Amino acid sequence: MADTITLLPKDDDGARILDEFEQQTELSPADDDGDARVYELEGDDHQVEIVQTLTDIDPEWTEHIALEMPA
Repeated sequence: MADTITLLPKDDDGARILDEFEQQTELSPADDDGDARVYELEGDDHQVEIVQTLTDIDPEWTEHIALEMPA
């Protein structure tokens, strides 16, 4: 399983959705990578339902946030 997930806000709504995602999940970006938000997923963090949480915040989150695939 991946150790990180990178989410990229495409616009201001994307940034707002990710801010709310961080509040609800208590995850914080691992480092400052420009607009990209890299979240480390270790231990209990793997229990976070990322897609479901984003969908609950905004059902059209995919229009505002891009998922960067791990290399």
